[in-house]
This record gives sequence, C-alpha cells and structure tokens, in this order.
Amino acid sequence: MRELLYRSLPHFADFDPSDLAILRASLRNNARAGITGYLIRASGQFFQALHGPAEAIGALVARLDDDPRHRGLEILIDRETEAPSPFEDWSMGYDHFLPLEAGLDFTETGARPVLSEAEAGLAWDRLVAAARSQGEFGSVFPYARLPGEEAEPYLARIADAL
Repeated sequence: MRELLYRSLPHFADFDPSDLAILRASLRNNARAGITGYLIRASGQFFQALHGPAEAIGALVARLDDDPRHRGLEILIDRETEAPSPFEDWSMGYDHFLPLEAGLDFTETGARPVLSEAEAGLAWDRLVAAARSQGEFGSVFPYARLPGEEAEPYLARIADAL
C-alpha cells in the first residue's frame, strides 16, 4: 500500500462547480481502484491525502498531473505503508477550510512555503484528523460528506447540487 499527500493550485475560484466534478469522479474512480482519501481546499490550494495500492496511486498521480483543473502539483509525502487506511471506506472525502493551520498559507511574496518532512507529516495528520472529525461530527460545508452517509447517497446529493 502507498500513502501520498500532495498540494496543487486550483484553476478555478473557491466553490466553483469544478470541485464537485472532481469529487464525483474521485468517488467513483477511487472506489474501483481501492483508493481512499480526503481532499481539502484551503488557503487557495488543494491538499489531498491518498491511501491505496501502489500501482493505483501511481496511475492516479499521472492523471492528476495532467488534470487542467489545477496546476503546480507538488508531492509532499510518498511512502509505502502496511497500515490500514486512515480514511476507512471513504473513496474520497471533501471539505473547505478557510484558515489552515501548520503554516501552509502562501508567503508574503505569494509563494507556497517550502515544507520540511516533519511539516508535511503534520499536514497529513491534520487531514486524517479532519476526515475523522467530519465522519463523526460532520461539517458546515454543504458539499462535505455527512456522518454515516454512504457513498451512493452522497453522490446523489452532490449531483443534485450541480
């Protein structure tokens, strides 16, 4: 199994329908490939944590790198693991955070900060914690998955939002 964390820069503004299109495709495709994960949009960036079979993650990263809905894909963590998925059966969770902790905001010059291995590890841990919190308590963001919501009803609900 493989764990991967990346960040990228969205081409579209916050709350653009393209985010829901990404989420809907991810829910279907990741479930087929055995990938679980969590995507957040924060501080003008996407952060996505993924867990799954190494080959499937590799193929997904290749598709992500070519996806025109974002640019500047930067791998922050890429490691093998024997651990079970910290995202349980969620082929993809999604939320939107306004402020993001751990110093991941852009610098004063407008650049993304360089992250140490430890800082990237903290970002991974925060995404895992956010996914667990959302799974237990929910989110105020209307397109986030509801506690206990199965994938198909979730897909139907967000499809209605487009």
